[in-house]
Amino acid sequence: MIEAIESVFAQTLIPDEVIVVDCRSNDGTKKAVYNYNDSIIFLETKVPGASAQRNIGISHAKGDYIAFLDDDDIWHPEKLKIQMSFLEQHPEISMVSSGNIRIGYNINTHRPNWIMGDLYNKLFMKSFISTPTVVVKKDVFDKIGAFNENYKRAEDYDLWLRISRCFHLAHTKMPLTWIRKSKNRLSDNKIDLRKSAIKVIQENYDPKKISQRKLNRRISGIEISLGRRYIKSGNKQEGKKQFLSAIKRYPYRIRPYRYLLSTIIK
Repeated sequence: MIEAIESVFAQTLIPDEVIVVDCRSNDGTKKAVYNYNDSIIFLETKVPGASAQRNIGISHAKGDYIAFLDDDDIWHPEKLKIQMSFLEQHPEISMVSSGNIRIGYNINTHRPNWIMGDLYNKLFMKSFISTPTVVVKKDVFDKIGAFNENYKRAEDYDLWLRISRCFHLAHTKMPLTWIRKSKNRLSDNKIDLRKSAIKVIQENYDPKKISQRKLNRRISGIEISLGRRYIKSGNKQEGKKQFLSAIKRYPYRIRPYRYLLSTIIK
């Protein structure tokens, strides 16, 4: 948490408002926040879950833009300056995001290349937006709502898809955030994450923009990955079930046949 907070105040463009939402943590968060006196708005909650805690932060924010940062990730010092400068130059864009990189690697903030506009199709076919990289206009939430608290995983993917159906987005692959990979992260439960992703995709499917064939291909790809995760965890029967479903849904890939065959031979 301390490193995350320090990275916020190390920004070349310091945010007008910093809100920390804490749920019964024992990592010294409260003490770290108090060291900043009145520079941080500290909110405590008994409601668990990343979605609920982020929604609390959103509801208390007074600014025109919202940026997110988890307690174990770090922003590059130029992150907000680069993104806010882009937003000022492109008022038609309601949300920006960037690539990320694991802590320990260097980031070179060369001139970013942006993709922008209606990114719903791209985002539907591949989840490429990481929450700590996002800056979004606050009034977006007035129209599409905030994080869905029914999701424990893939809740961020659900929100980005809902936003992309109504607003124009921009994304650069250039990393502006360092991500810490730890065993305690909710998103590290790969099986539940993929099962949630399938639900999110089905709920956010727009047949006017995405064909049934593409929908089947997208879900089939996740089922293949899910099957491999089940095999790795020792659940061969469930893995086999996922490979069969992937083949039935989209029989034009070689991979699920190969993985299915491996469950039979072994």
